[in-house]
Amino acid sequence: MAHILLVEDDSDIMQINRTFLENEGYTVHCADSVQSAAFKLEEYIPDLVLLDVMLPDGDGMDFCRILRKKTNAPVIFLTARDENDSVIMGFRSGGDDYITKPYDLNVLKARIEAQLRRNVSQSAQHPKIELPYLTVDLFSGSAELDGNVCSLPQRELQILYLLASQLGSRINYRDIYKSIYGCDVEDSKNTIRVNISRLKKHLDMNDMSTYEIASTSDGEYVLRRVIF
Repeated sequence: MAHILLVEDDSDIMQINRTFLENEGYTVHCADSVQSAAFKLEEYIPDLVLLDVMLPDGDGMDFCRILRKKTNAPVIFLTARDENDSVIMGFRSGGDDYITKPYDLNVLKARIEAQLRRNVSQSAQHPKIELPYLTVDLFSGSAELDGNVCSLPQRELQILYLLASQLGSRINYRDIYKSIYGCDVEDSKNTIRVNISRLKKHLDMNDMSTYEIASTSDGEYVLRRVIF
């Protein structure tokens, strides 16, 4: 299910929204300030952002402009403002939708679903993931990490694309194998281990790289940003 970054300084509203969205199956990451939200963006890229306009250490619209340099994930502003000028400013800063407080949670859910559907459709037309210091392009068959561009074998490219599309999330080797090969076999764990080992070698992924692919003893893999 999609990962949502909820940026809201009102603890009551944050908790209500978080509980509701988690009950709907979403993974919700919370931040109560611009600084906290910026830090979370260094750890993972969300599928959608719910962004309050008035935050204790800055303006949500200004933060949206910064966010747009890192991701094209849909942004829905949550605010008490309903003036036309504020709505226009929200869209000009990179927002995709605008919902005024107080709002019905089912309306919020519908807005989220609409934005996620639109984003999936656009991603299907442009099979390219662009993260800070990492780009994965299925069309060209290449990846760029820390300024180094390399062509990758198709299976490795697909694995990297899958991991990058769920940055910061653990993915089981069986799910990776099924996604890439379309089935599951007895030796799938070893196959994925070998694929990822080769991928890391082709990317020249080392201790100084901006990203790392970590694994668990259960055969789960996660691509995550390295914070130096």
